[in-house]
Amino acid sequence: MPPAVTDCLDIWAVDSQVGADGSISVDFLLPTGIYINLDVPRDATISQIKQLLWKQAHTYPLFHLLMEIDSYMFSCVNQTAVHEELEDETRRLCDVRPFLPVLKLVTRNCDPGEKLDSKIGVLIGKG
Repeated sequence: MPPAVTDCLDIWAVDSQVGADGSISVDFLLPTGIYINLDVPRDATISQIKQLLWKQAHTYPLFHLLMEIDSYMFSCVNQTAVHEELEDETRRLCDVRPFLPVLKLVTRNCDPGEKLDSKIGVLIGKG
């Protein structure tokens, strides 16, 4: 059996060819319809990425229409083609492993039952 070989185009792999500084170009879509492209560290937490995005978004039009930063969370499509809302902001981007480096900023839902189901699913390894 041949040895396992990682995909050279997988930007989330540990030995990927992402650049000397370890940053990845990520596309962000704001609720106002504004598109922002930023280079973020591959190992940054979701919270750190949101802070970087917020600083950059401050210079874009329609920023005044956004609510406060804690009113939003990111959503993405993960490697298993499942739409995932990233409520746990302590996770790192390389652990989330979006299918494409595209994150959408969405308004938080405050349904505790869904949050609990999501956390249980993550704990048992369900996508």
